[in-house]
Amino acid sequence: MWHPVGGDVALIQLQSPIEFSDAVRPVCLPPPTLHLNGSEVCWATGWGLVSPQGRSSNQLQEAQLPLVPPTLCRILYSRPAIQPDMLCAGNLGNLNSVCEGDSGGPLVCEFNRTWVQIGIVSWGRGCTEQVYPAVFARVSYFSRWIRYYMERTPLPSQPTPALCPALGATLGVLVTTLAGLAIS
Repeated sequence: MWHPVGGDVALIQLQSPIEFSDAVRPVCLPPPTLHLNGSEVCWATGWGLVSPQGRSSNQLQEAQLPLVPPTLCRILYSRPAIQPDMLCAGNLGNLNSVCEGDSGGPLVCEFNRTWVQIGIVSWGRGCTEQVYPAVFARVSYFSRWIRYYMERTPLPSQPTPALCPALGATLGVLVTTLAGLAIS
């Protein structure tokens, strides 16, 4: 899927099974009709830069990021830049954000004690620009496309954890670990 600055989604199939544990758990995919009201508790994780000088960390970083209303995000970035397949998150008065090297990482929110991946780190105006939130690919926009290819691609043999009960979401192949220090 493509348009001038969006469609930033890829699927990969792992060669070997995932071993789930207390630190490695599946995350659910959202239904195409997921409605976000802005009160969700959302987290981004990644291995990207932790300082503007280009310093990175050997530990997975995490940051709690509030969702930014689409209208405000379109005003900040100019209307054509923010497409329907995107969403924005970030604390506009704080440098806690995703940064270079976090691209492709998850933005997950908790719904009824179930973690759902609503975004994929895509782009932004750098991690030191307080006024600009991070832009994520909106996973619910691509959920039919994801489901289409997941159903037509043979999965490697592995144990299947329980399906996600919240929101009618389905089990995703994407896995994240919420651990580490806050991104600074």
